[in-house]
Amino acid sequence: MTSTTFNGLTTAHKLRRVLAILIEWWKPILAAAVLVLAVLVIVPGNALDRQMSDRLLRSQALDADPSVLIVEISDSDIRKYGGPMVGRDVLTQALNRLGDAGAQRVMFDIFLGVSLDPVVDARLSAALARFGPSRIGLVTGSTTGEQPHPIFARHATLLDGRLTPDIDGFHRQIGRDDAARGMNPALWLASGKQAAAIVPLDIRIATRGFERRTLEQLIDSRDSLAGRTVVFSASRKVAPTRAVLPLSIEGDRAGVLALGTQSVKEGYPAQRARGHSASDWLQLAAIALGFACALAARSGRQLLITGLAAAVGLFAANIYIGRTFAVEVTPVQMLTMFAVMINVTLIQRLRIVPMMSSFLRGDLSPEEIWAWRSHEQASNPALLLSFSGGIKRHNAAAAELVGQHGRYLARNCLDRRGTDDTRIELFSSDGASRSYLIEWPSEQTGIAILRDVTEAESEQRALRRQLYTDDLTGEANRRGFDHALKDAAASGAPYTVYFLDMNGFKAVNDTHGHDAGDELLVQSAARLATTVRPSDVVARLGGDEFAVVVKGDVDPAKAAELAARMSDAISQPFALSSVSGTVRVGIAVGYARSLDTGNDPAETLRQADKSMYRDKMREKLKAAA
Repeated sequence: MTSTTFNGLTTAHKLRRVLAILIEWWKPILAAAVLVLAVLVIVPGNALDRQMSDRLLRSQALDADPSVLIVEISDSDIRKYGGPMVGRDVLTQALNRLGDAGAQRVMFDIFLGVSLDPVVDARLSAALARFGPSRIGLVTGSTTGEQPHPIFARHATLLDGRLTPDIDGFHRQIGRDDAARGMNPALWLASGKQAAAIVPLDIRIATRGFERRTLEQLIDSRDSLAGRTVVFSASRKVAPTRAVLPLSIEGDRAGVLALGTQSVKEGYPAQRARGHSASDWLQLAAIALGFACALAARSGRQLLITGLAAAVGLFAANIYIGRTFAVEVTPVQMLTMFAVMINVTLIQRLRIVPMMSSFLRGDLSPEEIWAWRSHEQASNPALLLSFSGGIKRHNAAAAELVGQHGRYLARNCLDRRGTDDTRIELFSSDGASRSYLIEWPSEQTGIAILRDVTEAESEQRALRRQLYTDDLTGEANRRGFDHALKDAAASGAPYTVYFLDMNGFKAVNDTHGHDAGDELLVQSAARLATTVRPSDVVARLGGDEFAVVVKGDVDPAKAAELAARMSDAISQPFALSSVSGTVRVGIAVGYARSLDTGNDPAETLRQADKSMYRDKMREKLKAAA
């Protein structure tokens, strides 16, 4: 299966990283979810959010719908038409006037629960019948089961006229989900739709802008009401009401019902639903931003700057959504969730919960807890050691080492604390070894960091071999010889240096070619290596010149004997693959002991070089004789 690559990381790799983070962070994420739910339930600052929302909406004043008419039974109507209430014959007269004027739809916000006078009620029923259920609505009673008298109800749509305030006493919605008590009056007045539902009120609309008429004005009027929606109700002075809109000094049932009607007509419920959806996404964005700010911050100052910038951006976005969709703003709730996510993320990043758990258990000191937190998630193996030789804590990277070596690992680390020996070698069950350097980042605590240097040491040895080894013979080159001589002198122990120069090599090289010459040098180096110990160093200095560093005390007799063995090894015939038959060469050997030169490397080299030239001159004299 292939996966796309983006910014150097494959999609599959990114998904694995996200999954790893979720596994590591599932507890804080769960804690954050619980706290966010608590914020939503408790809603801190809800009163402040409501006040800000109300002021923001009220600042966007909208004109009242001129097609909505409110007819109120006023105190003057009571005086004119007699009695504590207006008689049903007058109500019949008003309904007939509305019918004659062509009112589109009328809500009769007066409860007609009982039959008072058969003749009068019959006339009122006839007036209601002129409209029919599609154009006239009657309210149900204030208690369960109170329905309009059947003589009236059969001609009308039953409407639930109850107004339910919010917890602060203001009305921001109208209607219930209880169909048994009637339909939503705002839905029915605006569209004729019969449904029990809750409709939000668009409080931007100025209710004082609705046209209002008294009962007397309605009866005396002769204008057309075609296409108009009418709310017929008692005025606030006649029937005191608690129907109060936010930031409104006066309020009445008729105004709230008219406001709900216009809200439905202008599609405010759908607009508000879109606004709530946008607000929900903004709440999620606040949670994500809180997580991102705390996760990305590398210092308190950076967190403060990015947090303030994000908070300002969230607040501005919340106000923008409130103004665009005319919905409630929730800056306090949103910023609370933002702050909750920042704190939960910081607690996880700072490892505060594990720190407190360790402190309460009493197995770690506060200094150890604070120091260990920065190494617990390190990629290198990290150990928190007790000075008695135990391991108090180890991170995930050290789990395998602790499982294999346990207290042996702890003792070896503690034995090297305070010394120059910071290297430790550990063997696995299959015999393979790994090299580690030990670092002690804290003087007050026993935290040991192990850095695997196995590959680095292997690469270093390979580079050293390449630097100090002759490409042709596989033995040391001049650098290797110089290094071996320097080490031998630095050790303070005796050593002997041999210089060797081949005789007759040029003739073989010129006669049989460079391949034969190279093969002769390779075999010569191999023969010299057989004359000394593995700990000694054989080097090709260049051309047909060789040198040997023999470590340890060698008396003069044994030094001369070793020189003779070297000469004899080279003097034997060489069988070369590029030559039919064999070839012979000689070699001049000179040597000098460090004991004879006061352990002066330069002087030892000069003496060995002089000794070699003396041997070369003796060979030439023999050949001439």
